[in-house]
This record gives sequence, C-alpha cells and structure tokens, in this order.
Amino acid sequence: MRGRALRELPAVRIVVALACAVACGLWASTAFAFDETTSTYTPGVGCSDCHNPNGTTGTGTRVGPHSGYSATTSACECCHTVHDAPTANKLLPGETIKSTCFTCHDGTTTQGQGVYGAIEARGAVVGAQHRIETTSVVPGGSASDGGSASMAFSGPGQTLTCSDCHSPHGSEIVTAFPGERQRSYWFQRDYHGLLTVQVQSRLLKQRPGGVATAVAEYGSDWCLACHAGRASGLSTVHNHPVESLLTTSSPANYRLAAIVGPGPYPTAVTTIGPMGINTKVSGYNRGYLWPFPRTGAQQGRYPICQQCHEDTRYVGELTADGTQATPSTATVTAPDGRTASDNPRFQNFPHETLGYRMLVEATTTAYSDDLCMNCHPAAQLP
Repeated sequence: MRGRALRELPAVRIVVALACAVACGLWASTAFAFDETTSTYTPGVGCSDCHNPNGTTGTGTRVGPHSGYSATTSACECCHTVHDAPTANKLLPGETIKSTCFTCHDGTTTQGQGVYGAIEARGAVVGAQHRIETTSVVPGGSASDGGSASMAFSGPGQTLTCSDCHSPHGSEIVTAFPGERQRSYWFQRDYHGLLTVQVQSRLLKQRPGGVATAVAEYGSDWCLACHAGRASGLSTVHNHPVESLLTTSSPANYRLAAIVGPGPYPTAVTTIGPMGINTKVSGYNRGYLWPFPRTGAQQGRYPICQQCHEDTRYVGELTADGTQATPSTATVTAPDGRTASDNPRFQNFPHETLGYRMLVEATTTAYSDDLCMNCHPAAQLP
C-alpha cells in the first residue's frame, strides 16, 4: 500500500517526502556515540558533528555535545536516536545511565582511555573509587553520627550513577575551574599534543545526588552534599577541620584555595589560587602543603577536602623546621597514566585513584604520617 501510494505521487513530491524522512529521522538512525577504544573515523563525520559549537581545540571550556544547544547545532543525535532506538531508556544507546555514558567514556578495556579502567589498564591497582551502579551507601553520609547512610540515587535500585554528579545537558552546573585532566589520547596523538589547562565545570551538578541545597563552587561543600558526616562544625561529630559553609561564610574552593606561592622555593609565602595545575607547561603541586606557623592566605583558614583527597602524587616537602614549603614539580606528559613517572600519573579523581581512601599521598591500602606532616611538621608539634 505504501509503495503504491509513493508510485502515485509526482516525482517532485517523492523527492520532498524522502528528504523529509531523512531530515526528520523517519527511518532508524544510530546516535553518533563514539567509543574511543573501538570506534574508527567515519568519512563525512567531523569533530564538529559531536562537539560544535563547544570547541575542539586544546584550550578553554570543552563540554562536547552536553551543552550549547541552538538552532544550528546537531548535538542531540550524538546520544539520542529518534526512531528505532536501541533501548527504552530515553532513546539512549544504553539500558542504564552508566552504559550510556560508557558508550563514549569507557576506559575499562585494555587501552584504558577513560576515567574508569585506566589504572588497571596500566597494570596498577585501584586504591579507591566511587563505585557506579553498585551501591547507594555513602561513607560518612550521616551528619548525626558520622556513619554511613543511604541515598536515593538515579541508578538501578537507587544506586549511584554518573548523572548523580554530572549534568548530561549542562544545566545547573558549578562554576568552571582549572583542572588537570589530560583526557583525549587521540587529540594528543593526532593533533596538538598535550592540552593546555582546561577551565571547565566538568559538568558537575550544583545539586549532586539530588540534594536540596545548590552548591555553586566545586569544593568542600560539593563533597559534603553527600558526605555530610565528614564536615567540621557539626554538633555531634568531630572531624579534621575542613573549610565549608559550616565554618565560614566565604569558604575556599578548588578554584580559589589557600595554596603555596609561586616561588622561588622553599618559601613561606601563601596565596589564593587554583588547585588545578597547568600540565602543559611547567607547574608545581602547590595546593597540598601548609607551612607552619601559617602565613598569608593560609593563616586562620582550614584546608578544603581536595587538599587531602585528590589524585595520588608526590606533593613535595616542608623544610625541616616546617616553616617553608617546596612543592613538587607537576609533570603530565601523556594522558591516562601512560607515563609511569608523571606526577600525578593519573588524573581520574574522584572516579578512581591509586591512593587509599582517595588520599593524595598514600599506598593502595594505607596512609602514613607523611600525609599528616604536609601540614603538621614534626618540629612544630607540642
């Protein structure tokens, strides 16, 4: 019947009908979703098909197909198939949020090009991770007793999944901040080498876990949205001091933290600046040492969560008397931990890290006094 109807249409109307069918997706089409570990280049499909208008260069804010929608972009079809979609999950390529995100961001294969899987792919052992679609239990989630607590997340069975922390459409996200991640292996290999420092939101939600109170900056308060029992300033729980809205009206954050000054080293100078390092040019891990007595920007302040919990690395040392700091040189020469001597080798926090409990200086199973002495030098202890 359909074929006869088409045969009866004038030729011009047939052409128009076919054009509309293609343009409107009447026939099944596959989302562009690109798996870095298995996909190959498709002739006629360029970088801008997924990333326009958000940029494919190595500088600035890059959010791929997750924002910047307009009348001239084609980002929606990167993830959604309008007709004959492979799953019933919102026309997405995966049955769950995790499997959908892993269509592009899966690092669990032997190539390890992703925020999950890179550590094991390099023959190393994961010390800690945020487990995806596995549990709804949050360590330190209870503000009343500091113990674990369950949250109703968005994954199967209310387990934690990618979209509990990240906004897939770039809505209600935190202020962009400089970070360390060298994400794109193909970009480095085929085009421009290492990326310059990336000022991005990482698509982090202002309400991680769907909490009621929005957090505009990535810092302690963002972590405490779920790990509420790890804050300082609670009435019944006693934790290591951490700067947050519970302790001050203007807390530091990852973008504006109390860090060691620019040198020369050693130095007692501290300043307000970003935790993230520029891994394309020479830089230093300036966010993890606190000389004592406290000076400048660190005086009268507390550290933020990310000054103890971050990608594992050697952070440097305080002088013998503890009054000055010598941050370590930051070196990232290849993405996804391909160079074992890089410092930090991996830039996957808070997805997975080498260190125990995601501590910046630790083995995979424990931490030692060396971590504590980054801020509390033995010579200054009472």
